[in-house]
Amino acid sequence: MQATLFSTNQLGFSTIFIVIAENCRGYSTEEAVGRTPAILSSGQHDKDFYQRMWATLNEQKYWQGKMWNKRKNGKIYADWLTISAVTADDGHITHYVGTFSDITSNPESSAEIHRLAYYDSLTHLPNRRMLFDRLRQALAASSRNKHYGALLFLDLDNFKTLNDTYGHSIGDLLLVEIAQRLTANVREGDTEARLGGDEFVLMLENLSENTQEAVIQAGLIGEKIRDTVALPYIVQGLELWCTASIGVSLFYGHESSVDDLLKHSDFAMYHAKNEGRNGIRFFDPEMQATLVERSALESDLRHALERGQLRLYYQIQVNNERRAIGAEALLRWVHPERGLILPEQFIPLAEKTGLIVPIGLWVLQTACAQLRDWSTNPATSSLLLALNASALELRQPDFVEQVRQALSTTGINPALLKIEL
Repeated sequence: MQATLFSTNQLGFSTIFIVIAENCRGYSTEEAVGRTPAILSSGQHDKDFYQRMWATLNEQKYWQGKMWNKRKNGKIYADWLTISAVTADDGHITHYVGTFSDITSNPESSAEIHRLAYYDSLTHLPNRRMLFDRLRQALAASSRNKHYGALLFLDLDNFKTLNDTYGHSIGDLLLVEIAQRLTANVREGDTEARLGGDEFVLMLENLSENTQEAVIQAGLIGEKIRDTVALPYIVQGLELWCTASIGVSLFYGHESSVDDLLKHSDFAMYHAKNEGRNGIRFFDPEMQATLVERSALESDLRHALERGQLRLYYQIQVNNERRAIGAEALLRWVHPERGLILPEQFIPLAEKTGLIVPIGLWVLQTACAQLRDWSTNPATSSLLLALNASALELRQPDFVEQVRQALSTTGINPALLKIEL
């Protein structure tokens, strides 16, 4: 228990005289006497907190409650503070006496101290300290399992304008909304953090062991986050728009330090911002080239179906007697400039972008039409035809109806069609 005498020169505490000053939160008597209580300030209480406290003191001449303070060594702790007003004979307040006791060992206080130390008070996302702790753990895990990870640095493009236009309270609510979108759109086990202001960081773990695949994975997640952030927001009846520039750096084991990774992704983010904003940029030029190539391939793939560039080839299947019993439909993409593109190059991209759904429907309809053509020839009328369907296609609510419609339209024998996962 400690007692402190406060003067009343201003709204906040002014001069402080330590009455019992031994071991005052790490400060010696010489360091504490004559100083203001600001030396103990943790920064966790805003102006409204102190205004409410002084309003109670002025009205009731007494206040008590929990206050978060900071020791000389920087550690946050919880005090239970009681302040009483001391008045002269004429009723004039001459000073205040505060008594406080450390309640840090209280389980609730300990949990709150942990939250204050490791989480952002506005968005409740991990803060810089927790991010760095988790990143060190991720580097160690990457060194063991030989998988890549990635750090994505997000900076909101027009947040300052929104903040200046609508006020900080609206800006804070927008930051909370953005934090919620980030949390809803990352994978389980990844970390999303707020560094402060309008800067966020995502840490991705357990990407591919292959560099190019890891780049593509990080790029796809980055694009998903970028598109999610860019959707409109409704904040207290206002429709707001906000985009993000994203810088990405890959990590593998302990090849780079925590500080360097953050600098690299920050540097890449500034490149994204300078190139027009609302974009994604890798720190490594070769990785950026991979992302650009994948983006170009995705753009071409979106037009491949409508431009008639997809083909189905049929690989004959035989029995033990080497007699043809059926065929397997093989999807190929014949690009006018890139030439023949194999499935392993574009099917994963089609699945990750959702393009596999319309492509899969085209495959189904084309395969059924081929069975219909084979049915007119006695030599091929009994052949089975197998085609592959992705898990994403099977999860579509109208998948069964699409199969029924393709069978009905072509009039083929359903027993001759085999759909494989």
